Amino acid sequence: MADGTDGPGVEEDVLERDAAAWDALVAADPAGSYLQTAAWARANRDRGWRIVRVVARGTEGSIGAQILLHRARPSPWSRGYAPRGPFAATLDAATVAAFTRAARAAARRHRIGHLMIDPPWREGHPAAGWLATEGWRPADALLINRTRIIDLATEESELWSALRSSARWSVNKAGRSGFTVVEAGVDGLDDFGRMYIATAQRGGFSAAAYREIFHGFDADGAARLLLARSPDGEPIATLMLITSAGRVVELLGASTPEGLRGRANYLLKWEAIRTSRLRGHHSYDMWGVEGGRWAEFKAGFGGEEVAYIGPWELVTDPVGRAVWQAAHAVRSAAGRLPARKWRRASG
Repeated sequence: MADGTDGPGVEEDVLERDAAAWDALVAADPAGSYLQTAAWARANRDRGWRIVRVVARGTEGSIGAQILLHRARPSPWSRGYAPRGPFAATLDAATVAAFTRAARAAARRHRIGHLMIDPPWREGHPAAGWLATEGWRPADALLINRTRIIDLATEESELWSALRSSARWSVNKAGRSGFTVVEAGVDGLDDFGRMYIATAQRGGFSAAAYREIFHGFDADGAARLLLARSPDGEPIATLMLITSAGRVVELLGASTPEGLRGRANYLLKWEAIRTSRLRGHHSYDMWGVEGGRWAEFKAGFGGEEVAYIGPWELVTDPVGRAVWQAAHAVRSAAGRLPARKWRRASG
């Protein structure tokens, strides 16, 4: 396993090729995220990202990160990003130092000018100080930095009691009105897409990648798609759930106006939580507390609000970083030009 010296170690080379071995390493950390799994790597390879895995030997076990590489052509330099990485079953200053050495070595091998990490470590963790000591600096947020997590290691009656009275009333109202929740799986992706596209038009998101993501995780048995249906069978609300290391992540949801009026979204979320517990998972992550009415909606289901230390950047080559940023700025500006002007400018 890489120990911070130049060049990959034998075990690191195995982890690069062996998806099951890598996922076992992710699963060894209770906070291991689906964003660090082999399934996520597969989904992003299909979208043109390169993947590099960095592993170091810490004081008591391994610390690792799966890094997405984005090259801004024609520059030879890449930017690295490890969403919810690195991860480690145990963490101390020496372990962070070992990972930093391994990251710098990987940056030299792969021409990474700067590397961004977004660890699953909670706000107030001493790791923030350890990162700063090793040359990392706080960076602008890429992921939502606050979420709400429900502990599923309890009785269903306790989970139900943890709901606010207004949420329990809404769940019961939806049930009395004849709404039902079904496990739709792959067959529900078209219905999911129709609802999500409507939501995306309001929120500025794209639904294109989520079909690929679902298929990628479904191949490992780690994806669920739930649909709430009206009494006449129409799909009116949906949730896509991804599982990693015993944690269920509520990746994406959508609801029609009818679903919102009938409180079907409340019934759907409760069923997602309840059935996740029945499947033996240890926690349910609502994947973001955005503020406003959606934060209030999520708070109605109990759980603990959690904030992370946020993203940190390591500049591994100042020249490479500057070249990458300049190339990226040019490509971004070109992408904003009207097609006719761009054709003229490019000859």
